[in-house]
Amino acid sequence: MSTRSPDPIYLRASVANQCNQNCCYCPKKEGMENRVPAALAGQKLTSEEYVQNLEHIARNGIRGVSITGGEPTLNRDLPRIVEAAAGIFERVELTSNGFALLRMLPSLAPSLDLLKISVDTADPYVNASITNGKVTDLQRAMDCVTEACRLGLNVGINAVVMRSTLGGLDEVMTFARRTNELGHSGQAYVSLLDFYYSPERREIWEREFVPIGHLADDFEERFGARGIQDRFGCTFFWFDAEGVEVRFKDSLGATHRAPKCRRCPHYCQEGIYGLKHSVEGWVTSCPNGEPSLGALLAPGLRPEEADALLAPLIRDIADAVSDRTSFSQMVKTHGLHPDLTLDRTESTTTGLRVLP
Repeated sequence: MSTRSPDPIYLRASVANQCNQNCCYCPKKEGMENRVPAALAGQKLTSEEYVQNLEHIARNGIRGVSITGGEPTLNRDLPRIVEAAAGIFERVELTSNGFALLRMLPSLAPSLDLLKISVDTADPYVNASITNGKVTDLQRAMDCVTEACRLGLNVGINAVVMRSTLGGLDEVMTFARRTNELGHSGQAYVSLLDFYYSPERREIWEREFVPIGHLADDFEERFGARGIQDRFGCTFFWFDAEGVEVRFKDSLGATHRAPKCRRCPHYCQEGIYGLKHSVEGWVTSCPNGEPSLGALLAPGLRPEEADALLAPLIRDIADAVSDRTSFSQMVKTHGLHPDLTLDRTESTTTGLRVLP
């Protein structure tokens, strides 16, 4: 199933710059995972050009790719891109909200090592309020989890941790547990994610942000000692929660910063987490569209030309180190005031209460 051994450094490859949902935690206006300089907006590589860029990037030492968006299933060529990526990278992952995933799964499954599907809550009405979508969206996502496991894929059920959904995490875990009890060759686990700060979502971030380490402490009380997996850009905590594995992605205690981050006005929560590639061919190690912080892999580049453009971005990754002061510095830089007043007297997943 999921592994605790070291992961490769990933390329986060956006194959769609649009999304069918408008999740309250996602910086949609800023571009989601597809942030580019304004001058590139509206341009788009062909699938063949996109795959050529994946080859350039893999040649420079990036061994894994995480395919994302927007919503990647909005790209009709997604199966072709995923199949090509499987021949280029050692590991291929895909993150989706399940929009058009069911019909694509049979062609995607043979090329994927891991599928991640967003299920922030098991309550369809709460889910609709989070995604600004339809009440039926949740069942569609859950059906995708079940079908992917039936096809032999391991599935990470992604849930962004927010104060308003803490009490429903047990229900998400129960869904994963029941899926695994069906006996399919693929298995599901729950992946609890930090709510990343972005200027677009500042107000809700300050209101809803939860230090994920608090919740990991609660899980340790309930389920025993945590497993730990260090990964470039974050640390994962693992728990066996009565038949379902739960992974915490703690980016606060292990955010990686390159030297250039100290003079960066954006000073993001994410830090250096690998490379990003947009639908336009923009490649950067930073989660913003600052023109000076990336490079355009335009169609028709010779290998040596692409290598020269990628070299400083690869150095950013090589020079990045974990910075345990990163979160407090980010809060100070942006003048943020996250509400961290959690009542720890009843600190279980279902009993964690928020002070008024």
